[in-house]
Amino acid sequence: MNSNLKISFLSAFLIFTILGCSDKKTKPIPENPYLKELAEKQIGDSKYYISIPKKYTIKENIGPDFSVYYFVPADTTATAAFSGGFYFGNYPSLFESASDSCKTEKIKSKILNKNADWRVYNCKGKYSIQSIFESGSNEGWNQYIHAFANANSAADLKKVFLILETMKKKEPKKQPK
Repeated sequence: MNSNLKISFLSAFLIFTILGCSDKKTKPIPENPYLKELAEKQIGDSKYYISIPKKYTIKENIGPDFSVYYFVPADTTATAAFSGGFYFGNYPSLFESASDSCKTEKIKSKILNKNADWRVYNCKGKYSIQSIFESGSNEGWNQYIHAFANANSAADLKKVFLILETMKKKEPKKQPK
């Protein structure tokens, strides 16, 4: 009886251990600490939001059937390690590299929670990127978004991609009256 009790106890112990281990969820991927340096801002009056560095602002140029928004340092005397922007309209066009000596690469990265094809120009360690994708706005005048950015280093380029991945579409916040 004593050995049967030991076997029963050992069996129960093993079953609970195995079940306990299989029930545990995988550890979440740690959030990038750089995200804590960002603040979500609405892109103009659009339904799009992006998280940019707290010392950055969004500037706007409005055309008759398009809008272009830029995220740049709020302090206009500061040297920007990176900047970027968005064209919202129906007629986007890709720009070419600044020089024939720039290396061109295509990569995938997310924006608006979808994979997008990005063209990356590496011009002696200074980067320009761009992608054109459908906005999904159903508003008629802004069928496409042309996202673009510049970065002064590979580290800054990683920050730019992280910022662009925060772009989302949602209803604008109601302004208090």
